[in-house]
Formats: sequence, C-alpha cells, structure tokens
Amino acid sequence: MAILGLHLTQIGSGDFLLEPSRSLNIRDQGLLIEQIAERLQQARASCLYYDLSEQALIDPVYYAWLDALARAGQAVNVRMVCVHMQPTAAFALARFMRGTPQFETALDISGWQKTGQ
Repeated sequence: MAILGLHLTQIGSGDFLLEPSRSLNIRDQGLLIEQIAERLQQARASCLYYDLSEQALIDPVYYAWLDALARAGQAVNVRMVCVHMQPTAAFALARFMRGTPQFETALDISGWQKTGQ
C-alpha cells in the first residue's frame, strides 16, 4: 500500500519506520491515519518509529498530527516512538506542549529498543 507523502517500511518483526517526505500533507489527517493504521494492523505491527530528522520545527498543528497518529496506534495496539528529533524541534515543542504526549521519544531506534522494551 502506497501512502502519498511518506514511506512506511517494515524494519523488523513487528517494527515499522515511518519517514515523512516534504510533500506530506497533514491537512487530511483522517485519511492518512486510517491508511497507516490499516497497514500496521494488517502487518500485526507492535511499534511505529516516526523519523523526525527532516522536521526542523514542531508547531501545534504538527504536534496535533503526531498525537492523533499515536492515539490511533494505541487503538490498534501499536506503540509510537519519535526518533531523530532535532534540537530546534524539541525546543519548539517544549515551548507550547502541556502534559505528556501520546508518543514516546528516543535519539534513534536502537536507543529506544535498549531502554523502551
């Protein structure tokens, strides 16, 4: 299943890597989340790694997208971990975020696997 604006790749038993491209349009969140959740559920995924390496800033709109995707993942029993977050994105996120997000964070995939499971 191809999803416009992102690459969703199985990287291990139950693990997937989501790499958004610059063409990702999060305005139609509902359809995107439905397609991603369907793919994860079909593959019996357990963890979704979301690569933020290309995201220099996280604003409230992008945070809402990440939070909604993480909540949908939880509904199909898939944990979401954001990896490769740039310092500028982390700083921007910390400026407006209140409470604990629905996703986890790690420097990279192997760093989370050592401490998160």
